[in-house]
Amino acid sequence: MGRQVQTLAKRSAFTPHGDHVMINIHKTHSILTALLLTAVFVIPSQASAQRFKPGDTTIAGIAEDSSEFTTLEAALKCTELEGTSLFDIVDNPEAELTVFAPNDTAFGLLNLDASNVCSTFDQATLTTILLYHVVGERRPSPSVINGRNKSIGMLAGGSIYPQGQRSLIIEDEDGNEVEIDTADVLASNGIIHIVKSVLMPAM
Repeated sequence: MGRQVQTLAKRSAFTPHGDHVMINIHKTHSILTALLLTAVFVIPSQASAQRFKPGDTTIAGIAEDSSEFTTLEAALKCTELEGTSLFDIVDNPEAELTVFAPNDTAFGLLNLDASNVCSTFDQATLTTILLYHVVGERRPSPSVINGRNKSIGMLAGGSIYPQGQRSLIIEDEDGNEVEIDTADVLASNGIIHIVKSVLMPAM
């Protein structure tokens, strides 16, 4: 059997059809290369998708259930967009949103809490400030902190500017540097990144 294999190999190399053998080898090499590239690019993508798989609770539900978002919850409930409260918007199970969510400590830096946040600003201004924390798509942390010279458009208009290069610092339109405290809180309708300060749009 071993001699037959050797004989066939020799014939393939020196018969007039040897060039076809070489072509097949190149084709096989191309297929293997394509499969390897698929493994490199598709498998990490699938792993990433699994890592950021949607959770079981909406963004509003997470805010409502957490003791660190009492001010944000109150602000969402007293603001509205086209007749719908912002709380209901981030509670919509069909939504795909990313919220850079200030916790109570962040609002406290501005002397704001659940008892005064709705009276400190008029409704239109507070709505603009809150929508400046919302992106109309899912943005897991790698799409925020990787790269450089990036800007992310917000639902209020305007942008935020991540420092990139894996930094957790983003800059708002007022020039304030705001740090992401906790990234990738996974909701059923989007992603929450908890921030240490309130982002301020250009007013």
